[in-house]
Amino acid sequence: ALLAAGPALAADPKAGLRIKKCQDAQGRWHYGDEAADACAQSKVIELDTRGIKRGVIDAPLTEAELKARAAGFEEAEKAKKLAEQQKRRDDQLLATYAVEDDLILSRDRKLADIDTQVKSSESTLASLQKSLDRIRAQAADEQRGGKPVSEQTAKTIAANESQVAKHQAHIADLKKEQETVRAQFQTDIERFRELKGKTIAPPAPAGTP
Repeated sequence: ALLAAGPALAADPKAGLRIKKCQDAQGRWHYGDEAADACAQSKVIELDTRGIKRGVIDAPLTEAELKARAAGFEEAEKAKKLAEQQKRRDDQLLATYAVEDDLILSRDRKLADIDTQVKSSESTLASLQKSLDRIRAQAADEQRGGKPVSEQTAKTIAANESQVAKHQAHIADLKKEQETVRAQFQTDIERFRELKGKTIAPPAPAGTP
């Protein structure tokens, strides 16, 4: 529908006062101050007293449009933050490593360090498991002899089982860490190659001064 309206101008005898006029969704026309209220959710065309168009006031955004704008703003902010984070990681990567071999060396050192921890924990676990097996065998002998398992033996078994479980979980965490380190370095190596490919200029053609 054609819509027209507008607030009053500042007192200016040459410009004339703007009048308000609009047509609502039902097709009814409204004039003067009533138009501002009746057509508040519509686009408004400003006219002066001579009926000359002086400007347009866009219709206010609907709730759906406001939500869409907010969502778009959030997405833009999120993309901006991700780009900034990537820039910081790229800068740190280039500042830390001069060549790809430096990344490979650093990766292998970290993996070797974790592997040493895994082997140490596995050795401790094996010792704890042997101790637990021995105590369990002792408890089984007591039961075969018609005796109940002593309180002390039961406590020792429970303590050893707890230690075994902790070391098993620790070893599992270390192996997960190895995979994480390996994957992260692979990502860094590929990114490093990409960054170096962007920053290294191609060789000049033969004969170029």
